[in-house]
Amino acid sequence: MNFCFFSAQYLPTVGGVERYTASLAAQLTAKGHSATVVTSSLPGLPREEHSADGIHIFRLPAIPVMNGRFPVLKVSAEKKALARKFAEEKPDFCVIQTRFYTSSLFAARLCRKHKVPCIVIEHGTAHLMRGGITGFLGNIYEHITCKYVHRLCPDFYGVSLACCRWLEHFGIKTDKVLYNSIDMNTITAAAASGRQPLLEKLPDLTGKKVIAFSSRFIPEKGVEQMVQAFSRIKEKYPDTLLVMAGDGPLWEKVNSTQQDGVILTGRLPYEENLALIELSDVFCLPTFSEGFATTVLEAAALKTVVLTTPTGGSPQLIVDDDHGLLFPDMQPDSIYTALDSALADDAWRQTAAENAFENSQRNFTWKITAEKLEQIAMEKNKF
Repeated sequence: MNFCFFSAQYLPTVGGVERYTASLAAQLTAKGHSATVVTSSLPGLPREEHSADGIHIFRLPAIPVMNGRFPVLKVSAEKKALARKFAEEKPDFCVIQTRFYTSSLFAARLCRKHKVPCIVIEHGTAHLMRGGITGFLGNIYEHITCKYVHRLCPDFYGVSLACCRWLEHFGIKTDKVLYNSIDMNTITAAAASGRQPLLEKLPDLTGKKVIAFSSRFIPEKGVEQMVQAFSRIKEKYPDTLLVMAGDGPLWEKVNSTQQDGVILTGRLPYEENLALIELSDVFCLPTFSEGFATTVLEAAALKTVVLTTPTGGSPQLIVDDDHGLLFPDMQPDSIYTALDSALADDAWRQTAAENAFENSQRNFTWKITAEKLEQIAMEKNKF
C-alpha cells in the first residue's frame, strides 16, 4: 500500500509530531509499503528527496509563522504540482497530522476531492496559543479550521486518550487511539553514540545526582517553575545538578539567572539528548500540555524514572507510583515535592524505572502502532 503523511513540520526539525511521522513511516516501509511525507520547506533542504529508510519527502514553500511553530503554506507552483501528482498517483491512504495547520486543510481538501481514505491524528491537549487578543483570535481560528477539516475527513484519532478527550472541546467524539511510541533498538543505539559527545559538554558528573529536563523553553513546559523548584532541591541535595536541554523564547531569561547547579546545553542533537536522559537519575517534565510526550517514552525505554504532570498519555505509561510519579500541576511546590521524594529513594527509582520500561515495551512500540494503522488502512480500502 502507498501511505501519504501530511505533517506541517518534519525532520530535521525535532518535535513529537515530527518523530511520530518519521517513525511510523519508517515502520511501514520496513513492512514493504511505500510512504510519502508532505511537509513544509526548510532553508538549505531540497524540495524533494528520498530518505535513507526509503521515505519520499516533499517540502512545500511556507511562511515560518511563530518562529516556525506554525508554518503557513504559500500559494506556489510546487503546491499546485503536488496537487496534480496526488491526483495522478492517488495514495491508498492518507494520515493528516493534527487538526489546524494549513497543510491539514490542504490535505483534507485533496482527500475529499480525489476520494482517498484518510484519518486525522490529534497530538495536543490544549490550544496552540494562550492569553491575550492573539490567543483569543488563535482559538477562533482553531475552532473554524477544525470544523472544516472534520467535515472533509471525519475520522479522528488521538495519540493518547487525553487527546481524544480534548477533541470533545471541538465537538468531536472519538475514543480511537494510535499511541505515540518508541523503538527500543533505535533509542539505545542512539543514546550510546551520543554519550561521549555529551560528556565533553558537561562538567564531571562523578558523585552527582542528575535531573534532566528536555523540551522547548516555552511557558507551557514549566521551564521557570522547574528552575524555581530546583533552587530548593539544591539546598537539600547540594550534589545535585539540573541539566536543561532545549531552546526557545525563555532560554535567555533562564540563562540570565545563572543559578547554581543549573546547566543549559541548548538544543542537543537527538543522540546526545537521549544520552542525557540515560545518564540522569531523574527525568522531569512539568508540562501543561502534551499529547503523549516522546521524551517521557524515551526515558522509560532508557530506564530513567519519569516525573511529570498527568497530561496526555503519561497516565497510561505511569499507571501508579510504582512506575514513576505524576504530580498534580506545574507549580514549583508540586515539582519540588516529587523531586524530593524521588531523590531520597534510590531503590524506588530503580524499581519504578524497570516497571515503566516493561510497560512501554508491552504497549508503546512502533511495531504495534504501525500494525494498527495498517489494519485501519486495509479496512478503509476493503482489502
